[in-house]
Amino acid sequence: MHNRIQNLKNRLPEEHQDMAILTQHVFDALDQLREKHTQFVGTSASAKIKPSGQYEKCFYETIAEIQQLIMTTLEHTTEDVEHRGDKYWEKWYPQGVDATTEYLHERGKY
Repeated sequence: MHNRIQNLKNRLPEEHQDMAILTQHVFDALDQLREKHTQFVGTSASAKIKPSGQYEKCFYETIAEIQQLIMTTLEHTTEDVEHRGDKYWEKWYPQGVDATTEYLHERGKY
């Protein structure tokens, strides 16, 4: 995933590369959450508290689905940025990729 994020970052213009950096930070946070969960389960197991296999499966599948959703969103956003100005491109996000940046500039927060 980290290579995919880096490839997408390289495809983005400099003013939009912060999206890829944010995605990397979110993935790092999810990795930390996964690590904390593993430590918690290990600690619980040492106290003879048996982990639920169903719960474990659900936890890891949910994290994987979230990561895939975030990656897909970054890929779609990158495609919209690359095709900006192309009148034949069907946008993934009809409001446009600059909508958030413009909103923040208007509020003086960017």
